[in-house]
Amino acid sequence: MISCSLLIPCYNAEKYLPRLWETVEAQTVPFDEVICYDDGSQDNTVEVAKSLGAKVIVGNKNIGVSHARNQLAKASNCDWIHFHDADDILHPEYLEKTKAKIDSSIDVIICNADWVDEETRQLVIARKYQNQDFKNNPLIAAIANPIGVISGLYRKDKFLMVKGFNENYSCWEDADLHVCLAGSGAKFLVVEEVLAFSLRHSHGLSQNQHKCWHCRFQFLKKYANEFDSSINEVVIEQLEVVTRAFLGLNDKELAFESLKFCQFLGGNPPKTQNILLQSLKSIMPAFWLIQIQDFIRRQSL
Repeated sequence: MISCSLLIPCYNAEKYLPRLWETVEAQTVPFDEVICYDDGSQDNTVEVAKSLGAKVIVGNKNIGVSHARNQLAKASNCDWIHFHDADDILHPEYLEKTKAKIDSSIDVIICNADWVDEETRQLVIARKYQNQDFKNNPLIAAIANPIGVISGLYRKDKFLMVKGFNENYSCWEDADLHVCLAGSGAKFLVVEEVLAFSLRHSHGLSQNQHKCWHCRFQFLKKYANEFDSSINEVVIEQLEVVTRAFLGLNDKELAFESLKFCQFLGGNPPKTQNILLQSLKSIMPAFWLIQIQDFIRRQSL
């Protein structure tokens, strides 16, 4: 009998847990266990989690979400694990539709996820993945299409084999997990439906955009060093995204550093179909061309 665990890292989450719990209780196929890890909260998270019926692990101090998730995975008694942040919610059929895809050849099952504004519930970002991409090349697909952890159902043994989340980072650590899994040979399957929802608010870690893009840059450099050159093309594409992000944040120093690493890997940015920009590549620095391209894009909005 296949068993599935819901693992919830918590930090000052008393306000959010009841809302998530409504979607947990609404599951058409229930989780076999629900465990919360309290990461040094200063509110009544522990009491609220216990009152809802969750098993609770209490951390001595606030260490971070990656540490909390890793501790949860070690504590799970189930074959498969799903992590869900306390301030996000689940589709009622999340577990029914993902669990139905479990077989011996699959290690990771992901679904599409919508990022919506917490107050207005307007769509902010639609995270969509294609099963064929992950069948063709899971590693390239995972680098090109960053996956949030609320989308995933993981074979616990495979998760523990790659040592879980990198605890040195607090941004992009969930996307990195999937790259590590793919790099280890894990087999992915995508349920091409929206079954998870990330509620975006102004006080989450991901609001620190500069810190987050710096983490993404560090991860991309790590991938270029760890894997063979077959991934260079997708890393180059993502480095161009990072360069634009740093420019948008007015950090020209890191934008230039990202661009130089992109070129070191053989990139010739910017990637463009604009004939004028293509013709200027031979006479104008890439750093200027990217800024010109961004200006053109803004004017066309």
